[in-house]
Amino acid sequence: MKNYDIERILRPAFKLFLTYNYESVSTSRLEEESGLTRGAIFFKFKTKEALFKAVIDKYIFNFQSDSSNLKADSLKDFLDLFLQKVKDRMETMHSLGITNVHKGYFNLLYQALQYYPGFDLKIDEMFRRNLSQWETIIRQAKESGEIKPSCDVHETAQKFRYIYSGMSFENSLHQGLDVEKLKTVYYSYYKEIKK
Repeated sequence: MKNYDIERILRPAFKLFLTYNYESVSTSRLEEESGLTRGAIFFKFKTKEALFKAVIDKYIFNFQSDSSNLKADSLKDFLDLFLQKVKDRMETMHSLGITNVHKGYFNLLYQALQYYPGFDLKIDEMFRRNLSQWETIIRQAKESGEIKPSCDVHETAQKFRYIYSGMSFENSLHQGLDVEKLKTVYYSYYKEIKK
């Protein structure tokens, strides 16, 4: 099955899992949303569990990991690239046409804890890699003299991560993360630590 065909299954399934709880996503809903037959859907994904796992892999792990390989010469450049990636993800989410898609996304994370074996370990590893990436860029910024030598690499990395995750969660209860507000908070903190 070609990537295009797989996307014809995964994207509609993602929308359904965002909109409804796992138990409520039926085969008939999948057929209706994708425009494909049951046979076409389950030719590639033998079970609903396999389809759910593929959705989580693509739209949580791969979706989030596209920020993990950002290359930048400075913390400021990294912030700009990171914010652009966040903006791109927000646009992708909004393109689904779901009312408060961001609340659905957080709900999907909690569903994954229940229906995706090993999800907790896999997401913990993703968070560790993400933190390590922030630590690397902050260490480089400290060594280059971009930021104050008094900055603790680990604590500074955690602050940037927690600003993002905290704003993402809180804003998900409304209309989703406002990237311009995130940018303002990031740049404000960057000014505090800049040398």
